[in-house]
Amino acid sequence: MRPLILVPTVFEAVQVFGEIARGPLSTDGHATARYLLRDDGEYEVHIRGSVSDPSPVDFAPALERERAVEVAIEVCGFGLAASGIGAMNALAREGRLMRPSGSEYGEPSPGGRPATILIGIAGSYDLGAAPVGSVVIGSRATCDGIGAGTGKDFVAAGAMGWSQGHARKGIQPVQDAIELDSWLIDALPQSELTDRVFFGGEVLSVSAASGSADDVQTRRIRHAEALIEDMEAFAVALATRLSGGSLSLIRGVSNAVGDRDHRNWKTGAALGAVSRVLAAAIGLARSNPGLS
Repeated sequence: MRPLILVPTVFEAVQVFGEIARGPLSTDGHATARYLLRDDGEYEVHIRGSVSDPSPVDFAPALERERAVEVAIEVCGFGLAASGIGAMNALAREGRLMRPSGSEYGEPSPGGRPATILIGIAGSYDLGAAPVGSVVIGSRATCDGIGAGTGKDFVAAGAMGWSQGHARKGIQPVQDAIELDSWLIDALPQSELTDRVFFGGEVLSVSAASGSADDVQTRRIRHAEALIEDMEAFAVALATRLSGGSLSLIRGVSNAVGDRDHRNWKTGAALGAVSRVLAAAIGLARSNPGLS
C-alpha cells in the first residue's frame, strides 16, 4: 500500500503540492502524487487525478520506480465532524478498513504499516516553542469541546466516563486523547531539516477555534501541555485507529491561538515548511518499503 496524505482543505493542499493539485482535488477530493528524486537530491512532485478528472495530468513516462514514491492525497474536510468522516472515507478508498494480520487495532503492524499523515496549519499556544512558520510533529491528539457545558463549566466526555468510539473485539476505546504514531519523530533526520521543527507535542483539536484571550486561557487551564490547536487531528486519529492503523501529524504554525485577524497569519510560510518536511517524510517511505 502507498502512504496516505490527509489534508483538511484544497487551499492547504495547493500550498503544499502546488497549483497542479487544485483540479483533481476540487473535482473528486482525491488525487495521486508521485515524488520523484532528482539528481540534485530534491523531490519533484507530479499529480494525477482520477479517471473522472476532466483534465488529468499523466505521470512522466520516464519515471523510474526506484527513484519515486507514489502517495494518495485526500481532502478530509475541516472540523471534528467532517474530518473524521472524510478520513474514514479515504481509508476505505485505500482499502485500509481491515485488521492487519498479526497486530492489534491502533498499533502499527510488525514490519511497518503504510504511513497515514495529516498535514495542514495550526495555531500555537507557545510562540517561543512553536513560532509562526515552524512545524510541529505531533505526539498526541486531545479533543476539547466534546462533553457537556461551555466555557469554565465545560466537562469533558472522558471526565464523565464516556468513551470516544465504541469498544469492539480487538480495539480498546479511548477517552479524550490518542497517542500519535512516533515514526516521524524517531526517523526524520533532524540535523538535515532546514525548517524549525518541534518533535513531539500535544495538539488540541477543538470544535470551534479559540476566538479570544479568554478562550485561550480557559483551554490552557484544561490542557496545560497543549502546544498547538487545530480542528481535525483527534477525529482523524480516531478514524485511523478504528481502521487498525495509527496517524502521524505534520502541522505548520500559521498564527497564535486566539488571533482571528488573518492579516497576521503566515499561512504560506507555514505550509511551505510543511511541504519541505513532508518531502523528507516521503523520502523515508521511499527507503523503507514497510511504509509504502
